[in-house]
Amino acid sequence: MARKIEQNSVSIGSDHRGIDLKDYVYKFMVPDTDEEITKFNICVIQDVGAYDKKSVDYPDIVREVANDLEYQSHGILICGSGFGVTIAANRYPHIRAANCRTVEDVVMARKHNNINVLCMGADFVSKDMAWQLVQAFFITKFEGGRHTKRLDKLKSVNTSSITDQWKTI
Repeated sequence: MARKIEQNSVSIGSDHRGIDLKDYVYKFMVPDTDEEITKFNICVIQDVGAYDKKSVDYPDIVREVANDLEYQSHGILICGSGFGVTIAANRYPHIRAANCRTVEDVVMARKHNNINVLCMGADFVSKDMAWQLVQAFFITKFEGGRHTKRLDKLKSVNTSSITDQWKTI
């Protein structure tokens, strides 16, 4: 059965090193009052943690966002470097994640790779830059065309045959 994606919905999470940046981005997306509309017409915003600076393993947070992305359209993940959450997120077949540090990174990742998860490194991305990255993430649209064919090829990659090939080396 095909999953029903709630358009303009987002799940956001971080490990303990990314919590300050995550909280900043979350508060910026959520309206101050019930009368304000959300940024980017977001209808659902889910914060999956971390909720304090106590050490947490980023794969656990990534799993929560991945579960939410069964029904939500966008994810945002933050750790210290951005690399750990990106690697973990891309292990899920329905996720296309990119670690972005510039607006250009986000624009290209959205246009050509149709990323549905924006990853950031709190040690490398300022609050101002994070907000610019989030804006680009929601505003930039996938170009489709030749890029669709390439993404379709990724779906057909058989990881077990890759593992078997490495065993013979």
